[in-house]
Amino acid sequence: MSQLFGFLRRGPISPRVHGTLDYPLATVLLGGPRVLNFREDTATAFVLAVGGAASVLAVGTAWSRGIIRVIPPVAHGVADLAATTALIAAPFVLGFTRDRRATAFCVAVGAGGLGATLLTRFESDLEPAADPTQTYPAV
Repeated sequence: MSQLFGFLRRGPISPRVHGTLDYPLATVLLGGPRVLNFREDTATAFVLAVGGAASVLAVGTAWSRGIIRVIPPVAHGVADLAATTALIAAPFVLGFTRDRRATAFCVAVGAGGLGATLLTRFESDLEPAADPTQTYPAV
């Protein structure tokens, strides 16, 4: 499996930058349906669900911008791939293409997020914890 997602560890965007961008992305996803006044309830519910998931990823990923730090960065990358692809496909699969604002929002945010995901180096940028069993000489 590590070889399958090896490309997620090679991008030019650092974990620090991606982790920073996760917070405004979650805000855009959670606020977009309200600000743009989506006409389709399905679109609103879907985008809010993706926004909630983006919030969990932002807070929970084990890198410098995470708060709880329990989600491995590669798992975050896989979730981002799924979410951004789903955003792009949702208007067509879920049938809300008549709501042009919702459709344009989903495709634009999904495409931007997919681009950022494919360009990110999904690895932890945290310093390794000190080994508590190691003894140090007295000074």
